[in-house]
Amino acid sequence: MRATYWLIGLAGLVAAGCNAVNRGEQERIALLDRDRAWSQTTNNVDQWLTYFAPVGTLYPQGQPIATGSGAIRETMARMVSVPGFMLRWSPDKVDISSSGDLGYTSGSYEMSLNDAAGNPTTQRGKYVTVWKKQKGGQWRVVQDIFNADGPSSS
Repeated sequence: MRATYWLIGLAGLVAAGCNAVNRGEQERIALLDRDRAWSQTTNNVDQWLTYFAPVGTLYPQGQPIATGSGAIRETMARMVSVPGFMLRWSPDKVDISSSGDLGYTSGSYEMSLNDAAGNPTTQRGKYVTVWKKQKGGQWRVVQDIFNADGPSSS
C-alpha cells in the first residue's frame, strides 16, 4: 500500500516537472516567434517601436545609446531614412529565465544602405536582445544591442 502511494506521488512529481518543461518550451517558442515577427517591422518605425518596453534601451553601433520610446524612435527614424536602408535579422538562440519573466534572443543580422557616395553597402553582424514580460504577459524588448562582424562591403 505504501509503495502505491509512493508511486502515485512520484508520478505526480514527474507530471508536474513535465508540465514546467512544456511551459518553458512554449515560452521559448513564443519568444522566438515574437523576435521573428519584430524583424518584419523594420520599415515601419511606429510598429517596430511597439516591441520595446517604454523604458527600453537601444545600443546602435556608432551612435549614442537611446533609452525610452522617444529616443529610440528618433534613432530608428534616422536609420530608416537613409537611402537604400534595409534591415533583417534571424534569431538562432533563445532562453528564458527560470522565473519565466526574462528572456533573450540572439542571432545574426544584415543591414544594407547607401554610403555617402550613393553606393549600396551591406553590413553583417550579430545581436542580443533582452526581453521582459510585461503586465498582461506580453514580451517587450528592454535591451537591444548589435554590432558588425567587420567593415561594410559594397
